[in-house]
Amino acid sequence: MSTVADELAALTPKPDTDPYNKGRIDLTPDGAEISNVTVDKPIHSDWTPVFALFNLDASVFEVVDDTVRMSTWQQSARAKDGDRDLVQLYSYSARFRRKPQGRLPDTEIEKRRKAVRSWKLPTRTRRTRPGTPVTAVVNLADIQGGKSEGGGVAATQQRLLDGLANVDQWLDRMARDHNITELIIANNGDPFEGCAGNYASQLFTVELNLRGQMNFVLDVWELYAKTLFPQFERAQFVSVLCNHTELGRFGGPKNQTSDSDSGGAFLAETLRRILSARPEFDHVQWSIPHDQMNVYTTTVGGVRLGFNHGHKIAGNDATGFTKWLDGQVRGDLDAHATQVWVTAHRHHFQAFDLGSCSVFQCPSLDGGSKWLRDMTGKYSRSGILAFLANPASPLGWSDMAFL
Repeated sequence: MSTVADELAALTPKPDTDPYNKGRIDLTPDGAEISNVTVDKPIHSDWTPVFALFNLDASVFEVVDDTVRMSTWQQSARAKDGDRDLVQLYSYSARFRRKPQGRLPDTEIEKRRKAVRSWKLPTRTRRTRPGTPVTAVVNLADIQGGKSEGGGVAATQQRLLDGLANVDQWLDRMARDHNITELIIANNGDPFEGCAGNYASQLFTVELNLRGQMNFVLDVWELYAKTLFPQFERAQFVSVLCNHTELGRFGGPKNQTSDSDSGGAFLAETLRRILSARPEFDHVQWSIPHDQMNVYTTTVGGVRLGFNHGHKIAGNDATGFTKWLDGQVRGDLDAHATQVWVTAHRHHFQAFDLGSCSVFQCPSLDGGSKWLRDMTGKYSRSGILAFLANPASPLGWSDMAFL
């Protein structure tokens, strides 16, 4: 008489008696590798039975050509009635890559671009008022256009449109108490995502190809410039070099020529060419680096500003920045003379006072990082950092806002 335990034991496969449905799989961010997976039916093109052994979805993987190895043999196996029979077994080893996520179709891309180009605020020219001239500084950091995380391109576009409306409202509030005569729009780096090389799964997650990403950024920058620059007597566009827009070859993440080979710098120069042909932008000054990581400018009131992306700064928080700045001043007197530093790269807002200068680390405009949240639980809010470069303030700035 058999017991329930006996019946369960009979149904449970044992390594020494179950000759198939076993093997090994190694997962990586780029794909997977199966080793000695044994099944009782041949695999032709559908690898679903193999991935099902590991509770994985075969539809997200595709086999890498010429990596399939297989063998077959007959083996004695015990049937349910106790008799023994011969079964044909098949063993496979192969490498797989993750399939790219679907790129946005051309119709969707054109729809997005049309929405950006047609978005408008009421045309206005801001009037100056008595008082010390101050400069409004608007920082567009880590847009990473084309990234799929956080809602993808559609959500990034909406954040940028909402951000422009928020900036306009903030300028209205600031104009009640300050004589804003100048506006700086800063590209603080990583305006587009890139397609490969910055991290393992990048190629498989972006929604726009490189051409689409660069057009997206140019549309957004042009919208901000056309909306905001004509409102002020003086204007500046400041751009920095960064890591995600380095123009590497063969999909590599690093420049193969020099630091000047920057997609972000190219887009800044392209924007300058577009706007320089129009008289309403004759008053705009441009700070576009060649291969310099630090970019400096002086505001209408004489406040000295320094910008960089921050990917060359080792360490975090005030300690890391202080160590970096101490080294910079050995060969760059402008670094020490700077009153307000603006960086980005680390995707979250920080601010600290170092005595000789104040430092702002900008939040990002992208949709966040799933990897960072999975690894650490940390996350940050997207937004635009804005402040007034104010010579009347002891720190050289006032009225900082997270928009």
